[in-house]
Amino acid sequence: MRAVLLERKFTIDDIGKDLLLEGDSARHLIKVIRIKKFEKVLILNGLGSKCEVEIKHIDRKSLTFNVITVEEVVDERKLSLFLGLPKKEAFESIVKMAAEIGIKNLYLFRSEYSQQTIEIGERVERLEESAIVQSNNPFKINFLEVSSFEEVFEKYLNIVHFSTFSATNSNSKVFEGEVLMIIGPEAGFSGEEEKTINGYANVTTINLDTNIMRAPTAFAVASGYILKSF
Repeated sequence: MRAVLLERKFTIDDIGKDLLLEGDSARHLIKVIRIKKFEKVLILNGLGSKCEVEIKHIDRKSLTFNVITVEEVVDERKLSLFLGLPKKEAFESIVKMAAEIGIKNLYLFRSEYSQQTIEIGERVERLEESAIVQSNNPFKINFLEVSSFEEVFEKYLNIVHFSTFSATNSNSKVFEGEVLMIIGPEAGFSGEEEKTINGYANVTTINLDTNIMRAPTAFAVASGYILKSF
């Protein structure tokens, strides 16, 4: 069954009803997704709703579908990412992986070695949508621009800093509750930034015995490391 992202709220009261969809959302499904009559589709709204529907009628600018099931998924995501902004291509790769993995919050931080700012525009939204549909993830990422470590670090009890330069300061541990992981840009964080990060009592620093990795590779490895520790 194909999945689509449609930012529309469904309830159990909609089950069995024929609903009309018009406007840009309908045109996107008809012209871009090329939805077919009688096709069953999984609709994700990015807010935790999963709705199975069957397409009943298609016009040029509208379509009608029958709601078969509606499921409200509890948001149990535990992993968020504090990202020192990498290059554009690396950032886009991270967004796609983050949507598939199920990252809850993605904090965008312009570090000393970040080469550019990143805007969450239409292209990034399309990349996220593609990954959500591919993975059937019912939740969109919360993108949050931040200007300091403090405004984020004070919200988490468990923070894991993956560093090429700082030594590991803790043995393997099992995490409970939400975890924030920290990944720097291609050149890493500056010495002063590393010192600031490691100065927080709730930060565990991990130095993995690997070659120097690109930011997307580091994110994938770090995510696997933490997810196995829940």
